[in-house]
Amino acid sequence: MKFLTRSLLILLLLYGLVFAIGDLYLANAGAPLWAAVAFVVGLIGFQFLIGPYVIDWVFTIQWVNLDHPADARVWGLPEESAAFITRLCATRGLKVPRIGVIQSGTPNAFSFGHVPADARVVVTSGLVDVLTIDELNAVIAHEIGHVEHWDFAVMMVASLVPMLLYQMYVFLRHDRNGRAIAYGAYLCYLVSQFVVLALNRTREYYADHYAADVTQAPGVLSSALVKIACGLVRSEGDYAHAMSDKDADKKQARREHRLAGTLAVMGISNVRSGTALALGGADPAAATRVMQWDLVNPWARLYELNSTHPLTAFRVKALNDEAVTMHQVPQYPFVDHPRIRWGMFPLEVFLWAAPVVAGIVMVMSLTASTSLRRFGIVVPIGIWAQVLLFIGVTWMVRILYRYHGTPEPQTIGTLIEDVEVSEMRPRAVRIQGTILGRGVPGAFWSPDLVVKDDTGMLFVLYRQSIPFARLLFAVSAAEELTDARVTIDGWFRRGMRPYIEMSRLTTAGGRTHRAYSRWVQLALAAACVAVGWLGM
Repeated sequence: MKFLTRSLLILLLLYGLVFAIGDLYLANAGAPLWAAVAFVVGLIGFQFLIGPYVIDWVFTIQWVNLDHPADARVWGLPEESAAFITRLCATRGLKVPRIGVIQSGTPNAFSFGHVPADARVVVTSGLVDVLTIDELNAVIAHEIGHVEHWDFAVMMVASLVPMLLYQMYVFLRHDRNGRAIAYGAYLCYLVSQFVVLALNRTREYYADHYAADVTQAPGVLSSALVKIACGLVRSEGDYAHAMSDKDADKKQARREHRLAGTLAVMGISNVRSGTALALGGADPAAATRVMQWDLVNPWARLYELNSTHPLTAFRVKALNDEAVTMHQVPQYPFVDHPRIRWGMFPLEVFLWAAPVVAGIVMVMSLTASTSLRRFGIVVPIGIWAQVLLFIGVTWMVRILYRYHGTPEPQTIGTLIEDVEVSEMRPRAVRIQGTILGRGVPGAFWSPDLVVKDDTGMLFVLYRQSIPFARLLFAVSAAEELTDARVTIDGWFRRGMRPYIEMSRLTTAGGRTHRAYSRWVQLALAAACVAVGWLGM
């Protein structure tokens, strides 16, 4: 476990080198497209073949002999769960997968293998500690659902598609007759990345449905998912505390944190989808209020597009529907048929994306004008000035939209339940609390902080557009603020996790720190407008 992160990085680097060198050789050798396709299929097939053995090698997994319940108990798996696995597999006509336990305080579980016949299911000791027997069995059933659904093979085939599209782009882009197909393939390659993620999220829903069906207790899995999400966030908090505690074993804390991050890639849940849930805890009423944002705010669906796992709220809602079908009371009842509050969402997305998209278009028009002429597209002279003017105007409107209002006193618990906020629609707030430490624990270059009041805790982002200003704050002030009682004025926003973007921070002793990001951005946007106007 000591060299876990290093091993994984080396393996990824090796795969990348093989792919890059192999592609370069085939392209320079004038190989046909079918050879490039065969190369990708062979490489992905090889990864699929050795993948389980690599996981076995990288992780320290204690394998449990289910034929001897006492052995299961020794390694941390309850005898009741061992019996449940045996009974479930017998009922479903499955070969009992190999069951393992990883000694880690981070609550998570995952499965891997080639086919159901050689599948493995692994749980962490932290998962066993935080869940009841029924909840643990529901999580194990979810992982066995992945096994019975052949999800290893399904996702392997799905991962082939983006690579095949990319190969079409690489090997056809220099062919005059195939150039249009090449750029079309590249566009499809970009889209396919999100389609594969959507398929992965669908398989998670499918496994949740499987667990609900075989246990006949959807609410139990809901409770487990919420506890896991909270536990993942709590592990992050424990890591932050350990890194700020002079007497803590920082080496062990880093090792545990690296393991937690690796497990999150394969596990049943990830920390990003549960940050807000840490404030709701396992209390159903509080957790339901916290999750309401995911259900009614359209930004949640936009953020989820880039995630391998569905947001916890969506999974809980689906399990609620399963419970109603089974004539059971949902564990975390939401408002019936919560409606998405679209409001100004289309305008907000436009303002959020317009300056960036326009900037990309301008760069492409200036650097790829020769290539565009091959398709009969002539870039007008002076178009850069019009685009620059558009960037400046939309950027200025974006800034004014994102930074407005007079700070009003709020508590963190109240803010977390606000379903209207997003990255674009903030709340101007004033928070009084205590700084727990840096946003990235143990990193001297991290200028971001974590603040806590009596109702919860939030990240505080220190944004600056002035070069080196963030680093200067990080090395000169951030560490001294730990344990300080502060008043923070800023804008509360919510993305994959909620946070406050700091405008001003004042300590109890009267020392003040300010962020000038919006003013610098406005100056740059005004410069874009001026240059664009003069260039027209």
